[in-house]
Amino acid sequence: MQCKNCENSLRTDYSYCPDCGAKVIRNRITFKNLWYDLAERFFNVDNTFLKTFIDLFKKPEIVISGYIEGVRKKYMNPISYFTIALTLGGLLLIFMKKDLIELTNAGQMAAGADSAAAQNAIMPQVKKWVEAMYEYQNIFYLASIPFLVVISRVVFWNRKKYNLSEHFVINLYAYSHMSIIVNTLYLLSSFNSKVLMIVSQLSLVGYVAYYVYMFKRLFNLNWQSLVLKTLLFLCILMVLFIIFTVGISIYMFTQPEFLEQIKAAKEAQGS
Repeated sequence: MQCKNCENSLRTDYSYCPDCGAKVIRNRITFKNLWYDLAERFFNVDNTFLKTFIDLFKKPEIVISGYIEGVRKKYMNPISYFTIALTLGGLLLIFMKKDLIELTNAGQMAAGADSAAAQNAIMPQVKKWVEAMYEYQNIFYLASIPFLVVISRVVFWNRKKYNLSEHFVINLYAYSHMSIIVNTLYLLSSFNSKVLMIVSQLSLVGYVAYYVYMFKRLFNLNWQSLVLKTLLFLCILMVLFIIFTVGISIYMFTQPEFLEQIKAAKEAQGS
């Protein structure tokens, strides 16, 4: 018989191919062996996903620096880990897109303009951006990584331990890890709007806290350096956020539809 993966010859008593390591499948697919395959792949004790997930909590420096230095079997590689984060994000959109959009819009409304006229003009545009953000969430995830890589490289410019490509690995692991956690909490809290609101409000804090923890262990920072690096990281992130916000505002004010909405809202308020 031949291996269905690498096509090398196999003995009939083999359970795994000695060349490529693939499991030899002899039976037709049933729900029972589908479930067994899922459990074996994701929930067994030796599974690299579970090891990666747990150790990114306990000792992130071992997972990240290990991969950079050549440990490629013990833990899941950052691309595969990021793929799981994207998949979980896709499931979140399937089950909770409407709830998340309403939650974000409510937050924007609470923090929005004071006047009813301004709110009436701005909120339709905000809703449109929020819907687009969730619709293309995975693209947003992908686009976020390069920004985080550049920020972390700038913050640690005086430490030559890792180059730019290695900072990409660092941020891919960290961002994926927190995305998996946050999206899982969103799914688990979908039954209760109050719990969902709390998760939403604490998610950004969670991202920042994990990055601080991860960088402290990865670079063996003392508390003084940790505070200074964290403040620098947040300052750069804030500057980029302001630039992004200003860019969106400029774009909105160049749209005739938006200007018409502001005019109509002011006229309605005046009447």
